[in-house]
Amino acid sequence: MFSARNSALQISALPCRTSRGSLEVCLITSRGGGRWIVPKGWPETDLSHVEVAAQEAWEEAGLTGSVNPHLYASYAATKELEPGIGIPVRIDVYLLVNPKQSKKFPELGQRKIKWLTIDKAADRVDETGLKDVLLKLQSEGLPT
Repeated sequence: MFSARNSALQISALPCRTSRGSLEVCLITSRGGGRWIVPKGWPETDLSHVEVAAQEAWEEAGLTGSVNPHLYASYAATKELEPGIGIPVRIDVYLLVNPKQSKKFPELGQRKIKWLTIDKAADRVDETGLKDVLLKLQSEGLPT
């Protein structure tokens, strides 16, 4: 478990949908190392956490839609600030259900974007906490 007192906070959007009867999530690559992650960023004083999640999904993946206002999950990770230097972070995850994909967005060309079934997505991500969140979504299904 993580301690909020000793970690920074990032806000994440977990884009998800049902396609051809399967639950899918959208993963993106990190800009630095090309790891598979979900859109996330730092809190902003003038935006709610839900607004930050929506903004990150737009900027990093070109996804728009309604972010579920309820915190879905949190997990602990390490944010690498530069090679070999990382800080502990708590990542709060908000669901972005059935988003629309834009053809142009701020980080177009800087990341790969892929919709995957949860099993395939869980195999691609490195962060144990994110894998756990994906498996939670698989067992619970999309919120109604």
